[in-house]
Amino acid sequence: MATAKVQTNGLNDYDYINETAIDSELKCSLCMQPFQVPVSTTCGHTFCQACISQWVVRQSKCPTCGTRASIEEFQPISTRIVLNQLDKLLMRCKRCNQVNIQRGNINEHEKRCLNRTVSCPAFDIKCTWKGTRDALTGHIQECPFQKIRPAIDDIYEQLKNIYEPLINELQTIRQQLEKQMQRNNEQNRFLLAVFNKGKPMSDRCSGQPRHCQLQQSIQMHTKSQIMQHIQAPVSRIFKKSALSQQLQATEFQRLAESPTSPEEHSERNSLINSPLCCANCQNGVDPSDIQLHHCEGGCICRSCVEKYGSLDEHEQNLTNTS
Repeated sequence: MATAKVQTNGLNDYDYINETAIDSELKCSLCMQPFQVPVSTTCGHTFCQACISQWVVRQSKCPTCGTRASIEEFQPISTRIVLNQLDKLLMRCKRCNQVNIQRGNINEHEKRCLNRTVSCPAFDIKCTWKGTRDALTGHIQECPFQKIRPAIDDIYEQLKNIYEPLINELQTIRQQLEKQMQRNNEQNRFLLAVFNKGKPMSDRCSGQPRHCQLQQSIQMHTKSQIMQHIQAPVSRIFKKSALSQQLQATEFQRLAESPTSPEEHSERNSLINSPLCCANCQNGVDPSDIQLHHCEGGCICRSCVEKYGSLDEHEQNLTNTS
């Protein structure tokens, strides 16, 4: 049995048998007792974990050599031969006077010691009796709480059968409400995106199409795709050729000579290079997949409109919940 578990219970109710014969190498230099949960410092000295922790709080150095020490640097002793020697130390129980109890078996003795103080098994239903294990049998025979326990257990089972289905139903309702709240939040986010800061989106242009940013993006996107289809086969056939260079130069010259202002030219480049972004899901979207837009800016993709655009499902969910 691990020595760490022994310290959890404490050794106040036990004495070591023939303590003077115990090897000094197994004793802590602070408490002069055999190690309980031994740990070593960075300088290699070993102490009880509780002893050295209390020491370091007052003085941040090793009590043996004076080297700086901190609780964070302690290393537990895991050498099995040392732990086994500690667990095999013989002890005497002060309560029942049983001797030759190996320290590693103290927890087992605690479960059997007749003079150990225990509580009534009916402590969970408010019996406050405490006494030795030896007297427990007599108390149980007279304990009024133990006598009514069968009736209490029967009532508990009846209440359990009544309330467990109610609890399960409440948990189901809670999950449905959480899903509905999530749905409402998503619906509200979609409506805010459609409102577009006072510039509501629609499925058609609000003004002249030639002034619509979406239409311009579609035109630029279409031209870009056409140029890619034209240049791809030419590049494969006339790779690095003079004809390919001449075609590219001609296209660049046509674009340079087109009657556009610097602002329009910069805007056209941004429309080509910057993908459109759905105001609701924040994902990049192809111009052909835009369902709602505003000519001055802002768009919503087709999938978001299909998911949140109709309030029929939203209203049906509210009806089912109520």
